[in-house]
Amino acid sequence: FNVILLAAGGFFMFVCMDSTAKYLGTVMPVTQAIWWRFFFHLISLIIFFLIFKPKVNLKKNFKLQIIRSLLMVTATTFMFYSLQKFDLVDIYVVFFSAPLIVSLLSAYFLKDILSFKGIMLMLLSFGSIIYSLGPSMRIFSLDLIFPIVPPICWALYQFFTKVVSTDNEPFASIFYTSILGAIIFSIFISFNWVPLEKNIYWIYLVLLGAAGFVSHSLIIYAIQLSNLSFVTNFQYSQLIWSTIINFLIFGVPFDYNKIIGVIGIIIFGLLFIQTEGKKNKIKV
Repeated sequence: FNVILLAAGGFFMFVCMDSTAKYLGTVMPVTQAIWWRFFFHLISLIIFFLIFKPKVNLKKNFKLQIIRSLLMVTATTFMFYSLQKFDLVDIYVVFFSAPLIVSLLSAYFLKDILSFKGIMLMLLSFGSIIYSLGPSMRIFSLDLIFPIVPPICWALYQFFTKVVSTDNEPFASIFYTSILGAIIFSIFISFNWVPLEKNIYWIYLVLLGAAGFVSHSLIIYAIQLSNLSFVTNFQYSQLIWSTIINFLIFGVPFDYNKIIGVIGIIIFGLLFIQTEGKKNKIKV
């Protein structure tokens, strides 16, 4: 029960973070929102380390940690920009192509071949994604690069994590991600800072960084108490949270076709995870 609360809470905080970023992008340059997301995330992480002093080996898989962190920074950057150009739910729908990309990478590079049932569920999941997006996201536009890049980067991040399956240093990954993001965007905004119009925006920025840290931390603890495959099931709750927040906060009415597509993504996605998970256990 604790694992369920941690995982569900962690993915809910992710949606809260993205929703806050979507709003902040309308009142300030997106780069400033990205900077504060990483900078205050780093501050929160340092405070956490000073208080609880967790044992973390920052030298383990150093090069891979840097690569994974750069992928995460890139995914976050493109996600924040896409939030200003597309509907919140549409972005999350596109994001859930990541598990399919991971499976294809694993099949090609790790020879982790999908079962026939897994292939069929993948196709059904992909079909649900296309159906849910509707005509609004099918129109060819260069802006489509923004919501497409995050799931690709996230898929590569998960793939490298799978390659180093003995890596049990989740806090190390968060440390490198936050410090790289803070350094990169601190340099950038030092030449492009725009004064904030209202002081309350600082509170929103603090909440943005705190939401990023809390969400990662909750999911890390959930994984430590259980396992990655079980916790991954709860990431589909983001589709539900984003649909609700999209209506309550941003006033976007419920689209019944989109809701049907989201339900399909959740059902086929969970079945796909369970099917391929059982296959890997049998293989082991």
